[in-house]
Amino acid sequence: MKKTTHVLLAAALGSYIGSDIASSLTALTVAGLASLIPDIDVHFKHRRTLHNIFALSLCILGAAFLLRYLKVYNTLILEAIAVGWLSHILADMLNIQGVRLLHPFSDASFSLKIARSNNPVLNITLSLLSITLITLRLKELLHIA
Repeated sequence: MKKTTHVLLAAALGSYIGSDIASSLTALTVAGLASLIPDIDVHFKHRRTLHNIFALSLCILGAAFLLRYLKVYNTLILEAIAVGWLSHILADMLNIQGVRLLHPFSDASFSLKIARSNNPVLNITLSLLSITLITLRLKELLHIA
């Protein structure tokens, strides 16, 4: 997937975490940013090092400790990080290469083999769907008919 697609998809899913406009916008933003984290490994063992459940769990645990240290007691942020990161992994499972979900314990690749990651039809379709979901969520929260 393209970075924009990852961010929009995560933001769309994140917008449904919050219960009001402020929390939804916070979750949307955090999820969108968190969706970029797995691709930090692009120069070393891409789709292994950070595209797995183990790395996600460590990140959530680390973020929880950091938030506690900063005296920010807000599970919404942790939920948004998880949604952003997980949506990235699941979206990458649509492509032919797949992801190593169980790395470092297994090198098995998980893929639905739908299309290549740079496929414009898949990226545009997911992006438009994501924009639609964000729009619907914001209309719902702002009580716009």
